[in-house]
Amino acid sequence: MPINLLHRLSEQDLPVAVTRGKDVDSVRVLALAGHIKATVPKPVRTLDGYDQPPAVVASITSLGRSMIKRFPRRSMP
Repeated sequence: MPINLLHRLSEQDLPVAVTRGKDVDSVRVLALAGHIKATVPKPVRTLDGYDQPPAVVASITSLGRSMIKRFPRRSMP
């Protein structure tokens, strides 16, 4: 879920490369929503299908920081 990734990104030193396919999709969503500034390369066609190069998250925007405060992590019981 994109908000979970946003919380994880807020705990890391940026810029950071995101390599997992699901996380790259979440980076796309967060960038389109204006929560982060990121570079997401297009998938590369291979003989077996497609390969997704890593996305690079450069920063979290003020809107993204606002979302982190508005939707805090839920503690697991």
